[in-house]
Amino acid sequence: IEHLPLIKQRRIAVETRDVYAPLAHRLGMNKLKIELEDLVLKTLEPEEFKTLQKKTRASRKQREKYIEKFSKPIKDELEKFNIKAAIVGRVKHYYSILGKMRKQKKKFEELFDLFAIRIIVGKIEECYAVLGVIHQLFTPLQERFKDYVATPKSNGYQSIHTTVFGKQGKMVEVQIRTIEMDQTAEIGVAAHWVYKE
Repeated sequence: IEHLPLIKQRRIAVETRDVYAPLAHRLGMNKLKIELEDLVLKTLEPEEFKTLQKKTRASRKQREKYIEKFSKPIKDELEKFNIKAAIVGRVKHYYSILGKMRKQKKKFEELFDLFAIRIIVGKIEECYAVLGVIHQLFTPLQERFKDYVATPKSNGYQSIHTTVFGKQGKMVEVQIRTIEMDQTAEIGVAAHWVYKE
């Protein structure tokens, strides 16, 4: 897209923002939606994109350390219950961060929930066991709890979301789901057939 004339770049970016990213979201194709939104931001607001890129890179090391410290007691507790889980930390994408900054009228440094922890387990019942462990270890934020496992979104998305207060009062969003739910969330409903076959 960067090789096209500026007017065409903007037209394609606006069309992508208004049509294709929401369509990817509706189809449950989160990975594609994120990629499209970040490309839109890079095209329409290149300076904002570069600034966010720089700031997230600068805070990467301390974020990784924080995620590691946050995950350790969870891993230890899950071992006691003999639950095998993959725990991964991820940073919110640039488009989402900028949207949050504008909506809450805050600077990058003032945002607390810039990253989320994803816990992937084998069975649905383990999702709820993990939730119990997390709420035992950390104080949950009641208004930020959503159970999309019991009531999935219309696009098939399933996951348990909870936001808790970690160390230093930082808010951390935790998503809990099974392997199959994770594949559906990342690449959409077609993942169901891929997973089964």
